[in-house]
Amino acid sequence: MRFALLLSAAGLLALAAPLGAQAVSLDEACGKFAGKLSAAQAAGDTQKAQTIYQEGSARIASRFNGATCPNVKPQTP
Repeated sequence: MRFALLLSAAGLLALAAPLGAQAVSLDEACGKFAGKLSAAQAAGDTQKAQTIYQEGSARIASRFNGATCPNVKPQTP
């Protein structure tokens, strides 16, 4: 009985873990997004920068109800 109870508690903790992982604010997410984009731009990898911008914009919008990061601008050619 104790073993089953421990497994149930462990299972509940495992289910709760992804919820904690999503507790990132929009500002934090935009900061990480801007950092990744800046690193690709600094490396001169324009293709990677474009991909990061497209995927990051879509990810931010989907996770934050259509929000955008006003501090993150697309790369200009």
